[in-house]
Amino acid sequence: MDSLLDSTNKRTSYSVLVVDDDPEVGQFMLSCVERLGHDVDWSSHPYDALERVATKKYDLVVTDLKMPAMDGLTLLKRIKALNDDTEVIVITGYGSVENALDCINGGAVDYLIKPFSVEQIQVALIKTIRHIELKSLAKERERYLEMSYEDALTGVYNRRFFDEALKLEIIKASRQQTPFCLLMIDVDHFKEFNDSFGHQMGDEALVKIAQAFKSACRGYDIVTRYGGEEFAIIFPGAGKEMAESLCDRLMNEIATMARGLPRTAESGPLTISIGVACFPSDAKSARQLIERSDIALYEAKRTGRRKYKIYGMF
Repeated sequence: MDSLLDSTNKRTSYSVLVVDDDPEVGQFMLSCVERLGHDVDWSSHPYDALERVATKKYDLVVTDLKMPAMDGLTLLKRIKALNDDTEVIVITGYGSVENALDCINGGAVDYLIKPFSVEQIQVALIKTIRHIELKSLAKERERYLEMSYEDALTGVYNRRFFDEALKLEIIKASRQQTPFCLLMIDVDHFKEFNDSFGHQMGDEALVKIAQAFKSACRGYDIVTRYGGEEFAIIFPGAGKEMAESLCDRLMNEIATMARGLPRTAESGPLTISIGVACFPSDAKSARQLIERSDIALYEAKRTGRRKYKIYGMF
């Protein structure tokens, strides 16, 4: 994963905007930035700078603190409001601890006091570029992690996430001495649906089914695509009575959703079968819980489908 992320974050040039009403300082800053190989623009007025930031994505803005019409601190805050990802270095000839704190608290990544050398400004630029790279890398890692836990078709969690979440839920429930239920769900006659209407319509149906499950569940219930047309829901803090209520909601949501889908001549509208097992009353481990909810699911399908069965109650 590191090699993939490293390759996506390797950039040789960044876009920089220098804001200073003094042309000599502006040209000096332009030269410093250009020597590092980055694209750089100069603005002599804060309102012009804001227009530029609003229309072009700058990675970094270097701005003077004291300017006519608008001070650098106000400009800093407005830039961050336009695009919080744009980093800002503040420069000033009137340095103080209070000014520095105001700028850092306002979102500045660095604070430099005039006069400074070419080396000083370049060191500040290099540090800031590295900061931008690290932020980008962190976002890529987070995005990669989200993608690795998300089912690409339906948008709910995938089997990998389910396996980890179920283990964690058992640890939490054991520590807090609270129950939870696992629902294994199978879409009835789905192969027949696919054969009749094609895989594209089948995929569309799975997406709508996943959305219906999420609508029926609470925000902290864990809805996952277990594989193919099979889904699993971890239902924290619930015993068998609450599981029955959830199963009824799921059945109702699917019945409503299925009205918008074609139906086969043999089996009619899409329906689901559900098997439920609860921790700790039915099982003491993740493996047992999956096995026993599967047994309940098999019983629901064996006895005619379009129903739910709860382990130990049939």
